[in-house]
Amino acid sequence: MAIRKMAGDRMSRESAAAPWFDLPDADYQQRASALSNRPDLVEAGAEYRQSGYLIRDFGFSEDDLAEAAAYTKAITTIRVQDAWLINKSIKRLAVNKRVTEFLSELYEREAFAFQTLNFPRGSQQGVHSDTYHFNSIPVGFMCGVWIALEDIHPDSGPLQYYPGSHRLPVFANKDLPGGDMNVYVQHVESAVGGTGIARETAKITRGQAFIWAANLFHGGAPIADPARTRLSQVTHYYFRGCSYFTPLATGQDGTFWREPYDIGAGRFVANADRSHRPGLKYRLGERLKVWSKRPHSV
Repeated sequence: MAIRKMAGDRMSRESAAAPWFDLPDADYQQRASALSNRPDLVEAGAEYRQSGYLIRDFGFSEDDLAEAAAYTKAITTIRVQDAWLINKSIKRLAVNKRVTEFLSELYEREAFAFQTLNFPRGSQQGVHSDTYHFNSIPVGFMCGVWIALEDIHPDSGPLQYYPGSHRLPVFANKDLPGGDMNVYVQHVESAVGGTGIARETAKITRGQAFIWAANLFHGGAPIADPARTRLSQVTHYYFRGCSYFTPLATGQDGTFWREPYDIGAGRFVANADRSHRPGLKYRLGERLKVWSKRPHSV
């Protein structure tokens, strides 16, 4: 279904409190029944609701995969954020039409890529969910898509995740003593460990995409073989008709509102509630980053 064909129906649900697959059982079943002419979408929604992730093959261009892999392999830091600013293949992977159309149909709002991360090796990152870094009002209208730029070896520090953990509470600074990242990781590891959810490792081959819900808890496994690369690209997506904010930077002084940049459209996206306007310093900094075409290395 083309995005423009679903626009009218989507706009009628712009006030939805959550994506349809996250609604309470009765509302979810009602919406699934209404989608009976799209069994593929109902199946994807049911799997996403249950597990919090999907693995898909979008048929990415071989040239784009190869060029993005070559760029990523040359990275000498842990990662590069927003390399799409200077690398066209990374940008094409991020705004791939098959990806954005699938996400738009799944979430019933128009998806747009707003950030890329390229990793030459395993991140070995602690357990976290993206909702601590990126969130939305209504909640849940954000997701990540992790693309393997090579076959991922189990000794390379592969992506690990906790199926179904997206149903755990969304943690924010107000829930954390001290409100910093180290405390957050400790809090999350304790919370996830207490659920009994078994950790799994993503078995991903070159060109496959691992899609995760905003609150799915995930991280990077330890690197068993330091000689191995783990070439990968993560693209983060928001959805139109929302307000966007950063819980990590939100505190007693107020909400840290975002104004994400739509990589495909080439423009910043205002919050649905215009009173949720980011500060001037943030807006100028984000525009300078785009105008100067300056990726950020970590």
